[in-house]
Amino acid sequence: MRDLIVIGGLACGIGLHAQQTWTLDQCLQRAEAQSLDMRNAALNADLAEKGRSQSFWSYFPDLNAGGTHGYNYGRVVDRFTNTFATDRVRTNNFWLSSDLVLFNGLRKQNERRQAVLTADAAGSGLEAQRNVVRTLVVERFLDILGLEERIRSQESLTRSTREQMDRTKALVDAGRLAEGELFSARAQVASQEYSLTDLRNQHQRAELLLAQTLQLEPAEVEGFHVQAPAIGEMAVTEPTASVEGVLINVLAQDPAYKQAELQALSSERGIAIARSGGIPSLSFNASLGTGYSGRNSETVGEPVLSDPIAIGYTAGGEVVYSPNYTQDTRTRPFGKQLDDNLNESLGFTLSVPIFNNMRNKLAVDQARVQYEQAKIDRDNVRDTRRRDVQDAILAQRAAYDQFTSADIAVESSQRALEYAQERFAQGAISAFELNTARSDLERALAGRIDARYTYLLARSTLDILQGLPISL
Repeated sequence: MRDLIVIGGLACGIGLHAQQTWTLDQCLQRAEAQSLDMRNAALNADLAEKGRSQSFWSYFPDLNAGGTHGYNYGRVVDRFTNTFATDRVRTNNFWLSSDLVLFNGLRKQNERRQAVLTADAAGSGLEAQRNVVRTLVVERFLDILGLEERIRSQESLTRSTREQMDRTKALVDAGRLAEGELFSARAQVASQEYSLTDLRNQHQRAELLLAQTLQLEPAEVEGFHVQAPAIGEMAVTEPTASVEGVLINVLAQDPAYKQAELQALSSERGIAIARSGGIPSLSFNASLGTGYSGRNSETVGEPVLSDPIAIGYTAGGEVVYSPNYTQDTRTRPFGKQLDDNLNESLGFTLSVPIFNNMRNKLAVDQARVQYEQAKIDRDNVRDTRRRDVQDAILAQRAAYDQFTSADIAVESSQRALEYAQERFAQGAISAFELNTARSDLERALAGRIDARYTYLLARSTLDILQGLPISL
């Protein structure tokens, strides 16, 4: 999984390096590929998978080999010839050994189950981190779209105000309006241009924040823009979902809650593992060994007889002789010594814990505390998700109501502005009253745009929590 993320990041970086307009899907792919938190979560998942594999192989016996090569000096008993040696003696030892645990209080079985749960929890942790990244990207992407829409609206209003200022100037030049009306119109244009500049600055800051989230290279940041979906696709409809209905879907799909639940089950297995330390264990072991000694010699060739040697006398005074012969010797060959000294052993070991300074009892107590902590963490995640769902649904419903009201306000403000422009042209109202009507429209448009994107963010948050595709 880690390799897929790295490869995806490279492919995304190569394919989009020269690209300046990014869609939401491309932003999501790049953010997931470049996120350091996701890489770390992927490494945690990889480690957990290694732990799962290790728990499987722990059922098999181990096999170890060893050997020594050394020299002895001084007076020493040779282990293979059982004779004293006073000169330098070369020795070699070789062995194979294997151990298999037959029973240890079901420790291995519980460790296996815990490793499986831990690996699954780490996988869910990766998905949970992906949701965090996706939520952040969607939020910042929608910030940019909302600001772009507000900029377009403000640009339209500013153009309209400039046109009105030109008409006012013409009326002032014709002597139909006082010069003070022109000053008021110019002040309104300056105010709207300031608002437009502020919105553009906010938009640049929002684009930079998203670019930083995607960890774009400096060359990619230049000219970075997002591609907005069609406005018609971003419909605002009345929400009908209930908190409990959505929460059921969230708890069934949310990887963060699944991770917390698996971690609680893993901690529960830890209690059984700790208990196994107080149960007798039985193991089987086998070994095979051999060795070589430089003191181990053998005769070669035929003996050579020499003159007998007098060794004493009989009672009658006769001399007693002993045969005298010599024979060549050599160090017994390496391969033959290995065969001669070959030894095998089989054995069973029963270990019965009686008293070990309360380590087993305290380990069980600690495991119980860790299990309780894991359950609290799981409940905290569930409570957090409940609050997230409640907040998102409330925000979605409030945004829908605000959008509906703002939509009506925009329509009313547009008509009011048209009427005010007609009356201003007739000299029935002042520029101040006309500017007030225009400001009302400006606020209504901004409120409708903010409500739309608040609604979309809340809806997208609920989709992400429920594991649904993101759609604007």
